[in-house]
Amino acid sequence: MDKYGLRDLKTFFAIATLLASMQSISAIAQSVSPMPDTWQSTKGLDHPLVGSVIDMSSGSWLGLVLRTTTDAESLVRKLDDTTVVLLGETHDNPDHHVLRRWAINQIISLREQRRSVVLNTALVFEQLSADQQPALDKFGDLKSSSPNLVTLPELKRLLNWDKSGWAKYDYDPLFQAAIDAKLPIYPGDVTRDAIMKAAKEGEAALTPDERARLALDKPLGAKLDDASLTEIEDAHCNTMPKDALSGMAFAQRYRDASLADALINAAGKHGSAILIAGNGHVRTDRGVPWYIRQRAPDKKVFSVMLVEVEDGKNDPEAYVPRDPDGKPAADYIIFTPGVAGRPDPCEKMREKMENPPKP
Repeated sequence: MDKYGLRDLKTFFAIATLLASMQSISAIAQSVSPMPDTWQSTKGLDHPLVGSVIDMSSGSWLGLVLRTTTDAESLVRKLDDTTVVLLGETHDNPDHHVLRRWAINQIISLREQRRSVVLNTALVFEQLSADQQPALDKFGDLKSSSPNLVTLPELKRLLNWDKSGWAKYDYDPLFQAAIDAKLPIYPGDVTRDAIMKAAKEGEAALTPDERARLALDKPLGAKLDDASLTEIEDAHCNTMPKDALSGMAFAQRYRDASLADALINAAGKHGSAILIAGNGHVRTDRGVPWYIRQRAPDKKVFSVMLVEVEDGKNDPEAYVPRDPDGKPAADYIIFTPGVAGRPDPCEKMREKMENPPKP
């Protein structure tokens, strides 16, 4: 020991730091819970990939990540450490909504447990459009004026949710998660009229200043443009030629750019933001993350896709969305069962094309 006992003091502080770190890790582990071992969807329920996760950033196969506390903690800590989290979905799969409610709850629980630098969170919904902002403002005002009315039924009433095209899907778990955690809710999409105008007029639907503000003046590039057109062509069951889809492709870009705009604003106001949207919007190559990179490259973005398993398709790599150069277009992929009895959308579309309504 030296003259002033400094070595003992250094040892003491080293041990104290180690104990504090161990307590912090223990607290984090206690605050993260594995996802409940239940599924609502039944198609492919016994598929070997169900409940598993691929970490595309490292190429690692995590296995049944949602069923163990340790692996669940690994996922949640990555989400917690991110400024903008994008949680994808297949709209009609109820498990995708329940699973994302679980993820939101775990992030909030982890942040409350740490009680360090508080990083607030806002939820941005693709399913809500800009013209619903006044309804959301009214709901927010209820927190101070009439807290007993801060309920799911009241939120849906103010949003006129039953009249929206999204009401056929069960987003109640996600709205309830926001209400329970007192999270601010923001619309992510533009109005239906604005989308229709963009699809019809293309770039001319927006002023040059608005295109520049949203980074829509920056080209995706020939490869990504072609990939986008191919995706839209497939979504329309190849009933329309590619050269007739340019307006729709711009409308898709407009929606992605608007979702990015809502996330940037929400994260700037509250510290972080979570997006609830379809898997196509959370693609890292040409979806919402592309526009965030153009406008706010300092924002840390993490994209999670929820993907339904398919019979006879057991190789996880076969599900990975990729950019034209073969790079993964998501950070994480979580595998779930699929929805049984889902009608073939192409059948209805072909019927409409073959039998157009009479004028």
